Amino acid sequence: MISAIIISIFASFLLGMTNHIDKFVINGLDTSHKSIKTILVFSTLITGLIFVPIWFIICQFKVTISTISLIIIPLASLTYTLSLYLYYKALDKNEPSIIVIMYQLMPVFSYILSLIFLNENLTLQQIIGSLIIISSTIIILLDLSDKKEKRKLKFRALILMIFSSLLSAIYFILFDFAIRHNSYNSCIFSHQLSLLIIGIILINIKSFKDSFLSCIKNNGKKYISLNIFNDTLYISSNLLVHFANLTIPIALANVLNGFQGAFVFIIGVIGRKLFPKYFNEEITHKAIIQKIACIILSIIGLIIIFI
Repeated sequence: MISAIIISIFASFLLGMTNHIDKFVINGLDTSHKSIKTILVFSTLITGLIFVPIWFIICQFKVTISTISLIIIPLASLTYTLSLYLYYKALDKNEPSIIVIMYQLMPVFSYILSLIFLNENLTLQQIIGSLIIISSTIIILLDLSDKKEKRKLKFRALILMIFSSLLSAIYFILFDFAIRHNSYNSCIFSHQLSLLIIGIILINIKSFKDSFLSCIKNNGKKYISLNIFNDTLYISSNLLVHFANLTIPIALANVLNGFQGAFVFIIGVIGRKLFPKYFNEEITHKAIIQKIACIILSIIGLIIIFI
């Protein structure tokens, strides 16, 4: 069990790395704000082109999907893509550590949606945990020393992340429904195929096509290598989580996922010290105390909800 806990924490570390790579791809490689559309095309079209054949082989060239799942999985993939877009927009003008704290709203929305659509009941413990998580997202916004423009960016990020977290929660509920009625590998293949179709649609939209071609022309090698590396980290973290979930309770795994915010913050601070050109993490004493407090609150909220 100890090894599984360590694996889960390491998976959170890998996810923390992907947040910083996302930030660098969006702001570090291109300053014309074309990177968001480019990375969205990578996350759908390129990822689909790579992983559809892989999962088709894993499925042994045989995919069986129920009729209802033929509707559910593409819908889940669409909500996933929209969630990614809003996350990238929020990350564009804000620090990764702030955005990840806001993303902890996702389990809160999962409970609310389960309450509405699955007739599940929220316990007092779950309500208290949810309120603690919500308070952490509010506290990260409160800083009277911030300039007016920075406060506006934080508030805009919160709005974006509220909808991103909501869409993520919808995605996980839809995907969970599909998995309960089909094999896991078949669902993953269908999800990747849906992403590929979404990517094909995006690349045929002029603004996405122009942004993608422009970014590839200017920084093609960096974009391709960083996105492949980033997707590898993301998939590896998911595989590690699935492996760990075989030996530890799902509730404990969900709590350990909360360490992602801590790793994002730690990587950001170390990166700012060693490579200030590539990391923009604010490391004033006040900012550090504020972020640590919010990360601790998020983890406490997750513990109360899931344990």
